[in-house]
Amino acid sequence: MAARPATSAHSRPAAPIPNSASYNYAGLILAQLRCRPAQVCLVWPAPARAATFHTGHDLLRHISGSREKLLAAGVLPGHSVLLAVPVSVELIAGLLAVQALGAVPVLPPAGASGWQLSGLVRRLDIRVALMGSVPAPLAQLVAWVRGLHLIYPDADHNQVTDGWQACPVPAQQAALVSHSSGSTGRPKAIRRSHAVLQAQHAAIEAAFPPWVGQRDFPLFPNVLLHNLAAGVVSVLPAVPWHDIRQFSPARVVAQLRAERVQTLTGNVAYFAALLAHLRELPVALPEVVAVGVGGSPVPEPLAQQLRQVFAQAAVHVIYGSSEAEPIAVREVTDKASSPLAGYCVGSIQGGLEWRFEHLGNLQHGPVTGQPMGELWVRGAHVAAVPGEWLRTGDYGYMADGQLYLTGRQGNEQLHHGVQHYQLEHLLYHLPGMERAAARADTAGFTVFVQGAVQHEVVAAFLAAHLPGLPILAIHKRATLPVDARHHSKILYSQLR
Repeated sequence: MAARPATSAHSRPAAPIPNSASYNYAGLILAQLRCRPAQVCLVWPAPARAATFHTGHDLLRHISGSREKLLAAGVLPGHSVLLAVPVSVELIAGLLAVQALGAVPVLPPAGASGWQLSGLVRRLDIRVALMGSVPAPLAQLVAWVRGLHLIYPDADHNQVTDGWQACPVPAQQAALVSHSSGSTGRPKAIRRSHAVLQAQHAAIEAAFPPWVGQRDFPLFPNVLLHNLAAGVVSVLPAVPWHDIRQFSPARVVAQLRAERVQTLTGNVAYFAALLAHLRELPVALPEVVAVGVGGSPVPEPLAQQLRQVFAQAAVHVIYGSSEAEPIAVREVTDKASSPLAGYCVGSIQGGLEWRFEHLGNLQHGPVTGQPMGELWVRGAHVAAVPGEWLRTGDYGYMADGQLYLTGRQGNEQLHHGVQHYQLEHLLYHLPGMERAAARADTAGFTVFVQGAVQHEVVAAFLAAHLPGLPILAIHKRATLPVDARHHSKILYSQLR
């Protein structure tokens, strides 16, 4: 398919990447752990008992134990290893052990079934899998037939010795294979090289400089890699990782207080639940100095509520993806743009060259007739073929140095100069609106809403702010379909 003319193309200074031909990202983390062996690096919640504290020495022992098992299974540099382990210290240690051997850790899609795992093993020619528990006899038989060697973490590392080093590998070799959320189709494999992981680490450090003794509260385990490389203490939230929607906000708030958390990140669904709890039972959290929210479009009302609840904290909207993290960052202030401008996600970060592939012109926003299109990026911290563009699948424009998002791939059709994100963002300013989605059909928009807001109120609100916009129907639903990872991205193809 031929590319359309670009709306714009710009670049920022590149983030540093490894200069040597051989490199291993795990070496950064191992160096931190060995430099501060007595320092706590992980605080892991445990059900019905006190949290477990892991020092650098503890984690090194876990990594070393997993490394020995992988070596015994014949894992060599370049081999792919499936990590079918629940979120745990064992998962982090196994991932780092695989990386340290110069092999490639593969994380399955969120909520993957046994058949999906079997397909993944076949496609990537995986011969070794690190398991969290012994699978059912049938699964063991299938693994044996496929020649898949199953190994299990060992809790006893008393005999494990240190002294080994991370195996140097080409900087462009895959260091981690994860999967997208699948919000626009089936989850796709994302391959980040050792060079890209290093550049993403550097980009996050540049955007959010760490400090000695920082206590971070990351919702998702991939942030642990950055924290471990930066020497930041990670306090893991007490959430059921198989389905974070079932977490207890009261328990998480108690953690924030007890563990003296200073910074925290999460997605829209997570923070919406925390805010609902804190509105009912207000608690002072003066030690929190920074909050980051992302993973999906962030409604401005939610961002402003975070500023009110975390009164001592700087609140940031973080826009990015596994392939390019971060792309843009915005500190939330009391100067909010019009909802019809779309989601403002801030200035594009250093190390990125960017352009828009023109789709059309908007009739609402800072400028009538604003050109917009799909955002493409490339740079050191982008997981793409070097020199090639990553198509983000997000549509928007730049105004006054700020990036605005107006739509998403698969639902991008314009009607009267409006994209679906603009319509949805407007609806999030209605009291009682929990979730809003607008499907761009051929003749106009079909609107779906979740929450206490009434159908008639929605219709009148849209007519007042977007007169003449073709609204085909408005449906109220108990829940709207969302992705399995963030539980925040609307699955437009499943709207009924």
